[in-house]
Amino acid sequence: MYLAGAFVLGIAATAALDADWGGRLQASRVQQRGVVRSFSKGASILGNPGAVIVTSALYAGGRLLNQRGLADAGLHATEAVVLSGIITSAMKGVVGRARPNTPNSDPSEIGPDPDQFRVGRGFSSEGYSSFPSGHTTVAFAAASAFTRELSETHKRAAWIVGPILYSGATAIGLSRMYDNKHWASDVVAGAAVGTLVGRTLVAHQHAHRGNRMDRLLLPNAVEPSATGLTLRWSLSVR
Repeated sequence: MYLAGAFVLGIAATAALDADWGGRLQASRVQQRGVVRSFSKGASILGNPGAVIVTSALYAGGRLLNQRGLADAGLHATEAVVLSGIITSAMKGVVGRARPNTPNSDPSEIGPDPDQFRVGRGFSSEGYSSFPSGHTTVAFAAASAFTRELSETHKRAAWIVGPILYSGATAIGLSRMYDNKHWASDVVAGAAVGTLVGRTLVAHQHAHRGNRMDRLLLPNAVEPSATGLTLRWSLSVR
């Protein structure tokens, strides 16, 4: 509850600075830096499709190596990424906020307007699907899910790995602003959705160990055999 309240305040605070911060990142002295441009491109790819590729690869690796802990973390992080992505897509469509690179609908105004909202238009127009940032959402969903997983089994490691994961997710959010695809408040909102979904989902799945998804997907494993790879499946039905 406190975390959600902090995010609401953060969104409100950054919304007042959207135009200013966006303008600073679009300044020619920033945009012309090749290193920054390359970093931004890589970070954007890491957010989408990188988040779902990394999380699902960890799940697959855990099954291949028969490491239940790794598979557990990969599965729950993948669930968090998918669920947060669905929530964000719905929000984008309903809110209908114009992206920074969408032409201003008011010809008397110069430059992009962070207050352009067309309720429902986000479902039909990419230019009005700015809020929240999808890349940021899935990045924070993965970061929060993995951090929560580590805190369940390796609390000391979580204090080290967690900040690294969240820093990477933040860099992805900044890259979306640098690419002029999102306002600062879009990024904060994406971070809010991703973090809350990731933390809540992992906590729920661990509190309900016998949930259907875990019973369906965690018991299976791929193991080496004399003839190649063998799929082992031991589904527990309750």
